[in-house]
Amino acid sequence: MVTTREERKRAAADNIDPRAVRTRQKLVAAFHDTVRHVELGAMSVSGLTRAAGVNRTSFYEHFASPDDLAIHALSELLDVVGNTDIALRRDPTASGAEASRHALREIVYFVHARRASYAHLLGPGAPPRLTAAITDAFTANTVTALRAMPQRPAGADPTITAQFLAGGMLNVIGPWLAEPRTRYSRDRLVEAMLGCLPSWILETDPAPHRSSSDPE
Repeated sequence: MVTTREERKRAAADNIDPRAVRTRQKLVAAFHDTVRHVELGAMSVSGLTRAAGVNRTSFYEHFASPDDLAIHALSELLDVVGNTDIALRRDPTASGAEASRHALREIVYFVHARRASYAHLLGPGAPPRLTAAITDAFTANTVTALRAMPQRPAGADPTITAQFLAGGMLNVIGPWLAEPRTRYSRDRLVEAMLGCLPSWILETDPAPHRSSSDPE
């Protein structure tokens, strides 16, 4: 069966062979180090491979371009965003506000710990492709949670709400990361964002209504 170039790239990126994993780890480390002082648009494959100590052939076995490497380098953040959306209620004893505060705190603390590189990836001038990838990951997971919330107003479209929340979060966190002397601490930023959420998201979920098809 004939495979496309992109399919081969995806297969290489998913390769769990120890040597392939080490190569990707070296390239990701080189990327995070390089992005601190070089804009993504100015990055070159030769510069990244030199910093990582691998050859160009190895690079192209895993990634099509520095942009593709950047998306892979953000996979940890995408996992955090995907697992900690502000509407998800994993703890039935937690209030809506507590659950949302915890999720926002997870995201803010994660990017702050990697501020040197994430300030360039999420701050002003961030490549649209990276912003879109994070927005899509946040939106997809949040839509599912919003649809399941019994207190969601009838006029609150889950997709529009999720997109609005994702865009707002990134447009706050990005500039905050890029401003080293911001007056907002991590916890203060979390509280400020919490205050921007719709009140119905912060409510504690009411007991689910039994439908006529539910068993007694």
